[in-house]
Amino acid sequence: MRWFRIDLHIHSVLSPCGSLYMSPRRIVEEARKARLDLIAICDHNAGENGQYARKIAGETPVVLMGMEIQTMEEVEILALFEDEEACLSLQKELYALLPPIPCDPELFGDQLVVDENDEIVKRLDKLLLSPVPLPLEEVVRRVREREGLVIPAHVDRVSGGLLGVLGLLPAGDWPAVEISPWLEEMEALTRWPELRGRGILRSSDAHYPEEIGRGWTELYAAAPNFSELVLAVHRRQGRRLRPGPAMKGGS
Repeated sequence: MRWFRIDLHIHSVLSPCGSLYMSPRRIVEEARKARLDLIAICDHNAGENGQYARKIAGETPVVLMGMEIQTMEEVEILALFEDEEACLSLQKELYALLPPIPCDPELFGDQLVVDENDEIVKRLDKLLLSPVPLPLEEVVRRVREREGLVIPAHVDRVSGGLLGVLGLLPAGDWPAVEISPWLEEMEALTRWPELRGRGILRSSDAHYPEEIGRGWTELYAAAPNFSELVLAVHRRQGRRLRPGPAMKGGS
């Protein structure tokens, strides 16, 4: 076993807040430059561009399917999957539940599904930045029934973070959480002692190409893949996680 570098929170051009340069191909290219072994594309309430990133990347880096889901409490969680159909079926369910607010590209940005050839496959019309009308507990249930991995995103943030929004870590199974790119691990553990004993991840939350890999986590495992990540999240069989260094000057 050895250490691998991973970044599990990258937005593509499917997120309205993501740069138009964040095509699956560009994401893979930048991930390779950043020496990342495992990545996940987690767009807001959507996961379609992950399938095209997988085709481009092959085995380097390994690409997980993912979404950043916003619950009715306005808490954001990362939902990670090994299986494409599991992710895409959940996206279909969530998209049907989103409020009928159109995405105005002039106000919010485009929501584009882009294939491995940089061709636009389609645009999603409903605004993906809207919370889904499901409570946190139900969203977690739907992810886990599809054998997905749930990681609360940037838990320290006032906007979207589990601790920032709810002020506490709710009852349930939370073996790992993500902290913001600029937050020191010891500061997080000091401010929120309930995080002690849990896996701590750091990701880039990249919206622009140059941000990919700015925040990362080290995975000690036999290989950079979903099953090994699950073992590390639960600290089983010697697998483990440790966050990379915090960014300087971020907010």
